[in-house]
Amino acid sequence: MSESRRELAWNLFTELRKELVESQKIRTQIIGFKITFVSGAIGLMATHLDKVPRALLALPAFAAIFFDFLIHGYAFSVKRIGYYCREHLEPVLRTGSDLADDILLWERFLVKPFTRRTFGFSGNFGLTILASAIAVIALVNPFELYSSIALLATLVVMLLLDMRAYRMILRFRDSPLVEE
Repeated sequence: MSESRRELAWNLFTELRKELVESQKIRTQIIGFKITFVSGAIGLMATHLDKVPRALLALPAFAAIFFDFLIHGYAFSVKRIGYYCREHLEPVLRTGSDLADDILLWERFLVKPFTRRTFGFSGNFGLTILASAIAVIALVNPFELYSSIALLATLVVMLLLDMRAYRMILRFRDSPLVEE
């Protein structure tokens, strides 16, 4: 293998790792803003419950879902970069090196089952579920036929889309990209 090919792979790998770290930082900032905004909005509305229309309590739930879409977008970017590095760049970097075959490069190591954690997703989606539960309670008590049904149906559809977006991220875990 030519040294220029390995050098190009290394340069790509280095630049993509920088992009990956930047995407992770932005995703973390969005999560922090989501937590602040959603919990603050619920708290503010709860303290003025007698002055705020109860249907307005659905707003933080929708905001949480829309924040999740942004978060999923950055998570997808991180996974896509990792997948590309693992499948296309790490094999080039390994070729011609004196690294033993049983030593995994970083991205290949990260797809092992024991390195996977879902706590971040659970915490993030947990806040969305809590905000949605508050919205459901507010929408069914008192139940207003048209507005409650419309908002509840929209909330359910948006939650399902939120879960689907998370599932799309899993496509890059450890198998070649498969179109769903």
